[in-house]
Amino acid sequence: MEQGISIRQSLFDTNEELLQLVELQNEVYRERGLLFTVDSFKKWYLDNPLGHVLSFNAFDGDKMVAHYACIPTKMIFEGTIVTGLHSMATVTHPDYRGKGLFTTLAKQTIKLARELDYKYIIGVTNANSFHGFVNCLGFSSITKLDVKIGFGTEISQKEDGMTRKYWDNDLFSWRLGCGEHEYTRKGKSLIGRYNMFVQTFIGTFDDELLRNTSEKSAFLPKLYVGTGAKFGSCYFDVPKFIKHSPFNLIFLDLTDGELPKITKDNIFFQLFDFDVA
Repeated sequence: MEQGISIRQSLFDTNEELLQLVELQNEVYRERGLLFTVDSFKKWYLDNPLGHVLSFNAFDGDKMVAHYACIPTKMIFEGTIVTGLHSMATVTHPDYRGKGLFTTLAKQTIKLARELDYKYIIGVTNANSFHGFVNCLGFSSITKLDVKIGFGTEISQKEDGMTRKYWDNDLFSWRLGCGEHEYTRKGKSLIGRYNMFVQTFIGTFDDELLRNTSEKSAFLPKLYVGTGAKFGSCYFDVPKFIKHSPFNLIFLDLTDGELPKITKDNIFFQLFDFDVA
């Protein structure tokens, strides 16, 4: 650890902390044209019905230079609903990379997660952080998420009883409010907007969850990201040369083997289940 760098937990319950995080995020992602706001982090980190964010951060004086965060989530394992964490964000200022800050922050967060009796951490990583999670933090690599494009909304889980995220009315409404797009439905499918030419297939849900969502869907290609799905219409793999960095699904069992093992063949994971939708 570099001299002068301090590590501490952040609750993000003050505007000062949130502004520090937004400044760091906007600095790191400026070249990609992404713009983060205090309101968006409040939704993800503070408004979650399951509880507030778990986050450790690195500071150089009063300046936040690295950030790691997980938010509470629920999943269904063999019919049982289990509370764990979703690995939400990892970011390090360019001037402070290569100093081990990411692994330090993540290890502190994992330690606290065990103390608070969370049962697992699930997440989706890009190529930059994937090896750190797997090689340094003990996460298992489940699979690369499929990225497909096609027409139709006849998409469902491949088999009954697969491990999947749990959504009730409160969680579903909160998650909808975190999104950046207007959502509509087509049958049991939730549809979002990617751009003026392509929609996104967000996920398949029971009618009860979708009851307040307007039913309309333009006849546009649908972008699908996920795993464990059965397709009732034609979908094709997106060519590698136009894809972003792979979406890697990772998992850390915090129970020392008490949870059923997750593999690429028994998990159903949708775009709605992680933070880019």
